Amino acid sequence: MIVRMNKVTVLGLAHDRAATLEELRNLGVLHVKPVVAPAGAGLEQAREKANGLQTLLDALPVLDEPQPTGRDAWPMIAEISELLNTRKEWQDRLDTLTSEIVRVEPLGDFDPRAIADLARKGVVVKLYRAPAKASLPLPEGVSFQRLAQVKSDVLWALFAREPFEWEGAEEFRLPEDTLSELRNEAEALGRGLTGIARQFEQLANDRAKLEQLLVQAEAEVKLQEVRAGMGAAEAIAYVQGFMPATDVERVRDAAARHGWGLLVEDPGPEDDVPVKLRQPAWVKPIQAVFDGINILPGYAEADVSAVFILFFSLFFAMIVGDAGYGSVFLVLTLLFRKKMPRNASNLLIITSVCTILWGLVTGSVFGISHELLQNTFFAKFWIPYLHPLRERTVQNIMGLCFLIGAVQLSIGHLWNVVDLVRAKSLKALEQLGWTLTTWFLFFLADSMVISGNMVSYIGSPRALVPLSGSLIDYTAILGVLLIIFFMMKPSEIKDNWFNLALLPLDLIGNFTDVVSYVRLYAVGTAGFAVADAFNTMIFGGEVTLLGGILGAVLVFAAHTLNILLCIMGVLVHGIRLNTLEFANHKGISWSGSPYRPFARPEPAA
Repeated sequence: MIVRMNKVTVLGLAHDRAATLEELRNLGVLHVKPVVAPAGAGLEQAREKANGLQTLLDALPVLDEPQPTGRDAWPMIAEISELLNTRKEWQDRLDTLTSEIVRVEPLGDFDPRAIADLARKGVVVKLYRAPAKASLPLPEGVSFQRLAQVKSDVLWALFAREPFEWEGAEEFRLPEDTLSELRNEAEALGRGLTGIARQFEQLANDRAKLEQLLVQAEAEVKLQEVRAGMGAAEAIAYVQGFMPATDVERVRDAAARHGWGLLVEDPGPEDDVPVKLRQPAWVKPIQAVFDGINILPGYAEADVSAVFILFFSLFFAMIVGDAGYGSVFLVLTLLFRKKMPRNASNLLIITSVCTILWGLVTGSVFGISHELLQNTFFAKFWIPYLHPLRERTVQNIMGLCFLIGAVQLSIGHLWNVVDLVRAKSLKALEQLGWTLTTWFLFFLADSMVISGNMVSYIGSPRALVPLSGSLIDYTAILGVLLIIFFMMKPSEIKDNWFNLALLPLDLIGNFTDVVSYVRLYAVGTAGFAVADAFNTMIFGGEVTLLGGILGAVLVFAAHTLNILLCIMGVLVHGIRLNTLEFANHKGISWSGSPYRPFARPEPAA
């Protein structure tokens, strides 16, 4: 559920604002919204410090098993800063040298100082670059020597006793040193940069100290932002924000102790209220997806976490679709569980188990041919409806996809019906209309795409045959009428009439949403087909010992690639069906901002 918030304004004496903010930070419950745009010297200094520490941290690698040396943080900061400056200076010089080496390599290894010696003896030597196809007249009294061709240009050396210019050609700047000297300097700089990288690795053993300093610096930035964003009126300074309604009493007690003024109100429609989710333990793992793609429902919307995790787990299983892959995910998750966020590891355990179960009942284990599996232990798990060697299985799975879509979309509309009934709004009837049309469109998809395969399991009653004057047709007509008459109030028709005009397109869109769930079948089948193809190509003929070893390596690489493709399928399709199709029907905009209270940083572990 979405935790109910109150809008709170805390008023205190302007000269005592520092103490007020410290106490509010100790309470750690107020999500501050600035009254004025934060700005000021203190804030800029705090940001510069935090940015500087972040730059230092970015220079240090993350070690799997650091061995802290116990050294003080400030000398380490000075050393990292000096190393960063040196690295930048050396890297810039190396980049310059690399470009110079590429430029002068066609000339070979010669000493440019020899040209200067000739100039002192009265011989003018210049290098030029001219198009190979150009015929440029040479200056009078000038000798020449072709040196090299670079793509479509030619490099020339011109000699004379008097200064000259070659019109139409580009003078080639002489290098500072010989080519070998340039290369030696570049190699020395490369070794120096490698040494700096090793020094950074040593310093990374104490990375935790810098991380804690950064946490403190970021907390100071937040404090300065809150301070700079406070409102003021004569001798009064005030801060505004939002907090869970259950925490208001704590702030009332603090206000009584410190002599603050306190204004507590319900948020208005114009307020950007932060969102805090309170989820049951079994739902919490889906927070890993919310955090990963940075989405939250709006404050005035519904918490769909429970529906999301149920359907996402099913979508994951159907898209990956292979019990072998699910087992790999499960083993890897259990091995690295301690290094993963709790929600992410729990979600992977759930989805891996679901994938194993789906792969077993559909006969998919590392893409092994169903004909090979039918006489093995795995065939005992096959269920008739999803039996991989029966003719109707493809239609069954496609029909199941349509059914899943109709169920999930109906959950969204019926949820809206319940909410609108509680609000005593007649728009609940519109949502009921969308539910009725969704089921008509399910039967229409079943009829048009898979020739009525789903209704055949209940005897193909004529009442469920769409577009035949049947009961389901009249249900659809009733649904459309409910949508038309209750989608808006009569007083709104003048301004929103175009919604009525767009209704046919909305109904078509509803049909495509139901049909779009067939992607679960399509992506899952594609994954099996790829795995089966790899297995057949690699082990399709006679297998020798060497061939078996090489084949095992190739199979490992092929299945690794296929697993990555399956994961991409989950990210693209499994998440999309929840965040787009279902969310649109439920009315979730994912516009929420997370609740981040103004609080002291947690101490280092």
